[in-house]
Amino acid sequence: MPELSIEVEVRELPLKERFTIARQTWDSSTNVFVIARYGDAVGLGEVGPADRWGESVESVVRQLEEVDLSRLNGPFDLEGVATLLPAGSARCALDVALHDLASTIAGVPLRDFLGLAGRPIPPTSITIPITEVDKMVERAKGFVDHPIIKIKVGFDGDVEAVRALRDSFPGKIRIDANEGWGTEEAIERLNALDRFDIELCEQPIRGGNLGDLARITARSPIAVFADEDVGESKDVAKLVGVVDGVNLKLRKAGGIRELVKGVHTARAHGMKVMLGCDLDSGVQTGAGAAIASLMDHVDLDGPLLLADDPFPSISYDKGTITLPDRPGIGVSKDAFV
Repeated sequence: MPELSIEVEVRELPLKERFTIARQTWDSSTNVFVIARYGDAVGLGEVGPADRWGESVESVVRQLEEVDLSRLNGPFDLEGVATLLPAGSARCALDVALHDLASTIAGVPLRDFLGLAGRPIPPTSITIPITEVDKMVERAKGFVDHPIIKIKVGFDGDVEAVRALRDSFPGKIRIDANEGWGTEEAIERLNALDRFDIELCEQPIRGGNLGDLARITARSPIAVFADEDVGESKDVAKLVGVVDGVNLKLRKAGGIRELVKGVHTARAHGMKVMLGCDLDSGVQTGAGAAIASLMDHVDLDGPLLLADDPFPSISYDKGTITLPDRPGIGVSKDAFV
């Protein structure tokens, strides 16, 4: 029988333009790629480690290089990945690579492999990062034919910025504070922003303050979703009665298996679910798109923020995501065969 093996590669992905949120700015994203091999079959995984969660590119690479694949019962032992690594970036990259590998060996697209063939995918939002208000407005005007934008807030003057963008954008607007407000500030701003018909707000305050987050949710006319406060399915359970919904990401959950568990946990408690992304190529985004039909809301615009996507998979048309019909995630493996 063939031997299951992986290689680890680090790539810097330049962005089209500077990307700023309440706590950080990027001009590029340094992502870790996993190439899984089993005989002639190849699977790809990707993750962008985040220091907000105590990770670095170096720590993730080290975890992956030290992983003991002999503990898995071959390329289809996808549940076994959780026994090799803790939730987070390293497990995510390995999990995605092995899902791509297994569905490639099976000869079917990943969505079909997961039992999600033919299910409709909600439209994705397009993100407007923090910059000068006139530039934010100009970017929003470029997406007036899209159904949803997500505006990064959490800065002085953000209410007026949202007002200016609402004047230019007729579709749905979501906002994301990325922990940028204090508790009373969040309550005040969410009430001030309500007149602009905002669909939801992500993570208004610093993570780890669930009592304050529950108080904000109770006093907010806008639905509140946790992001930085949720990673694994057990975190979803802790947020019952605290928020209206959760933004789940492959990186935080540690891959597809745990993220789907998070979806089911949220559903069991009547919570809404959003699928988020990082500054990813088509590898990670394609994996997310394969499970996006399970979600209420989708934010999978990572490849659109890159100067060039080295591994394109899904295609976009005014917020509509179309998945490829090729086996696995659908990314070309020519460079790795």
